[in-house]
Amino acid sequence: MRRWMKVTLGVALAAMAGYVIVGEQMAGVSSNAVVNAQVITLRAPVDGELTLTTRSLGARLGSGEVVASITDPRPDESRLVDLRRALDAAESELRRLEDMTSALVAGRAALIDQARDYGAGRLRQLSARLDETRATLEAAQARLREADATLRRANDLSRTGIQTVAEFNRAKSTFEVATQEVEATRNRLRYLTVEHEAASRGVFLGDSYNDAPSSQQRVRELDLRIGELSAEVRERNRRISLLEQQVEEERVRLARHRDARLAAPATAVLWEVMTGSGEYVRRAQDIMRLVDCGTAVVTASVRESVYNGLKVGDAARVRLLGEDGRVFEGTVARLAGSGAETIYRHLAVGPSEEHLKRYDVAIAVPGLAADPALACTVGRTGRVVFASRPLDPWRRLMASLGFG
Repeated sequence: MRRWMKVTLGVALAAMAGYVIVGEQMAGVSSNAVVNAQVITLRAPVDGELTLTTRSLGARLGSGEVVASITDPRPDESRLVDLRRALDAAESELRRLEDMTSALVAGRAALIDQARDYGAGRLRQLSARLDETRATLEAAQARLREADATLRRANDLSRTGIQTVAEFNRAKSTFEVATQEVEATRNRLRYLTVEHEAASRGVFLGDSYNDAPSSQQRVRELDLRIGELSAEVRERNRRISLLEQQVEEERVRLARHRDARLAAPATAVLWEVMTGSGEYVRRAQDIMRLVDCGTAVVTASVRESVYNGLKVGDAARVRLLGEDGRVFEGTVARLAGSGAETIYRHLAVGPSEEHLKRYDVAIAVPGLAADPALACTVGRTGRVVFASRPLDPWRRLMASLGFG
């Protein structure tokens, strides 16, 4: 019985040892794991002299903390100068147009006075001609009355035989001439009346001139020209207003680009400085690189057999070497495969040659990113386990006793 018990115990121990050996070998364990994070590159927004407020590599930076300032002692003011020149030219052109308008308005006023004087003089002239024609008409009517009396007397004498026929014909002819003179004078009076009434309305009738005197015609021409100049003045005023707005906007832009400050966009660590204080930097030039603590992940490499058994979202456990044995729970965030060098271009820690020979896996560890003491421990190494191993409880116990 004792012998069978010993055999049974030996077989059990051998089985347990085999289970441990096989379990340890079959468990998915990374050969190396590194805490990594996204790298942010700060570039110069303007040209100018650089002043760094911190130069200590590894310095912890809070979100929004100013790390550098840039001052441009020689800003490019060529556009502002061009705008000011255009504004001065527009203002000069506006003054010229206003002077021309004032001169034309003064000339128009003089022509209006001249036309008014001409109209008043023409009315007086026509009134005098009307008075003259009325007097002429009265004289013609008087002669007609005299010729009429002479004709009646000659007619009576001719019937009695006292006066000759020749005398009677002469008296008749005189009467007819006097009648035509009266009619002609009346027509002349009507003509002058029409001309006087038209002149009182500002319309001057005549065979040798237009319906308006040259001064009035010139006033109309000046009115058209003054209207054109007024439109040009309004256009210049709008252009000046636009140029003034552009000048002000350019001044604001120059003031905004004369000085610039660089601040950390998130909680970060100063990782690399590409230039120094006092140097003249160009716009878009790289100034420094920061590690974004909020993007901390763990990158690891595994053998092909383990890699092919993983998928995004699988659970993983991360243990940093040198820590107090704490294990962080995580999930597989990316499976990049072998030779995954390009995906490390924007990460703080690049892959080693040995890493590139294996298969790359990235693990998201929320607990690690949320720990202020470990979130920015970029470069710390550890191990990642993708399945539980038989000796994990023993390792945790030893780690808790300080033998990790």
